[in-house]
Amino acid sequence: MKRTPMRHGAATLAVALLALSACGRDAETKSTDTGDDGDTTSTESGGGFIDPAQDCSDYDGTAGITGDTIKIGTVRPASGPYAIYDTVTKGLEALVTATNNKGGVKAGDGKTYKLELVKGDDGYDPARTPAEVERLVDQEKVFAIVGEIGTSNNLAVRQTLNDKCIPSIGLATGSTEWGKAKEYPWFIGGLPSYATEAHHLMEWLKKEKPAAKIALLYQDDDFGKAYQASIESSIKGSDITIVAEESFNPLTETSPESKVAALSASGADVFFVGIGGSPCPAAVKAVPANWTPLTLVSVTCTGKLAMALAGGKDEGLVAVQATYDPGTAADQSNPKIKAFFDEGGAAGLSQGDLEGGIAAAGWGFGSMFVKGLELTDTVDRASLMNALWQLDGVNYGLMLDDAKASTKGGDDPWVIEDLRIVKRQAGSWNEIAPLTSYDGTSNDFAG
Repeated sequence: MKRTPMRHGAATLAVALLALSACGRDAETKSTDTGDDGDTTSTESGGGFIDPAQDCSDYDGTAGITGDTIKIGTVRPASGPYAIYDTVTKGLEALVTATNNKGGVKAGDGKTYKLELVKGDDGYDPARTPAEVERLVDQEKVFAIVGEIGTSNNLAVRQTLNDKCIPSIGLATGSTEWGKAKEYPWFIGGLPSYATEAHHLMEWLKKEKPAAKIALLYQDDDFGKAYQASIESSIKGSDITIVAEESFNPLTETSPESKVAALSASGADVFFVGIGGSPCPAAVKAVPANWTPLTLVSVTCTGKLAMALAGGKDEGLVAVQATYDPGTAADQSNPKIKAFFDEGGAAGLSQGDLEGGIAAAGWGFGSMFVKGLELTDTVDRASLMNALWQLDGVNYGLMLDDAKASTKGGDDPWVIEDLRIVKRQAGSWNEIAPLTSYDGTSNDFAG
């Protein structure tokens, strides 16, 4: 029985898809030991979480591959208040250049491929994203989208790309929406779930400040609401309370300063900043002198470049990390960071870019795509996705050495689930709580 690509219409269709996922995506897959990083997964498109014979109409598994070159695309805000995130794409572009400088990526099929990156700019406006993606897919003929930035932006094209069976890999968003792999198997996130991040911070807060009063500033979209919902769920049954909250709309508001002023009058002793882009450090900077809360910030706001915009008020901030921080002195001696500096610098990244943290995220999204190619013994779209949906203890990019990425399709759709807690001290992020694994549980914290 063939599955229709339209996955979120009527309730009857949802029931049918559940039945089909049971008979179509749990098939046994081929597995091969690559010998690198303990990775053991390699798949063929014919039997895995995705089966294009059932999932796709007009499937073109090798579109975007010309000879030994694979063309990928990405969409980012190169303009507007969130243009700071264009540096993510600079990191992705550097990874592509560095890969090509080393001769390309040797895929699981034994062939070596060069990469080509094509970019689009949507200004972080989801109304502009579909046209940019359409250009990349229909005109540029990209093989996959990699590292596309923004929750609402990715949601704006999710159904279209899913219906066309085009991979979207290493999403630059940790929205809980990316936990819906059974409905949207062509999308796989590149960040930890924002809900898992918030849950981890709340678990730490229960020990450090068990009667905390939280003032919550959240972005008025799926990104910020993921934090809101997870915090509300995670503090149930504890003495921690949310005493005030304000939302910030990144498309219609230019500064969160007035929201911070309102929250400062709440009597809260914890300030949770669940917004991204330059408005995040702006919110930290706007904290008045007579309010001294413990401030927790989004993982998207932890780069050295973002901290430089906090007006000197970054000292004492607390956040979650899943990777080494190239702006932290203690991490710069790690071989992964040293290689990033050497290869990224040779690929055109400035020292500011290298240490800023934001480019490192793009480097990680690109590394995820490369790892998928290394693990698939048939280089086509479905095989690549199946390899990524069956990771087994993978470590890639700038991930912490003890962190492992494991996935199991819709039953475990989150790649990054091992997190540590860090505190900003003297311009560096220092670990204050060791690595904790939430493998296979991220969807439980969606609230």
